[in-house]
Amino acid sequence: MSALASAMLKSLMTTERTRIRISKKIQALHPVVEAMTINLAEVDPICFIRILPDLLEASSEATAGRNKIPIVKPGHPSAIGVSAILDFGCQEIQFFAITSAKKGFGGKMVSAVMRALPADWRAVVVMQWDWSDGFWEHMSEKYTNLEIV
Repeated sequence: MSALASAMLKSLMTTERTRIRISKKIQALHPVVEAMTINLAEVDPICFIRILPDLLEASSEATAGRNKIPIVKPGHPSAIGVSAILDFGCQEIQFFAITSAKKGFGGKMVSAVMRALPADWRAVVVMQWDWSDGFWEHMSEKYTNLEIV
């Protein structure tokens, strides 16, 4: 982890606005995950981020209880969140779930993720249904390395 990214993550982790939880199984954050975390923390309503070895979740709301899990369920009435599967071997992320109770934040979350990807990485959307009325088609026109499968 670069010194700058490490300092940024530490400052984010100590703010009251954003709570970042990193799995103990992770020895060092991958640079793409660092960048995604920093970018998503800058999206105004996002205040919970959870990083697992192969998954990143960020949301404006989290489940109750000790282990606050970001809420990313599509169609949630109030949450704004995204979940991405991380595949370092294939150099891709897969958008697993996204929800935005307020118009415009879906695009901001996708932008935060896409800005973190190096040129040789790709993002993939694999969903059996799309409640978004063309959202992903619009995003794939905007980002050339975003594929809809």
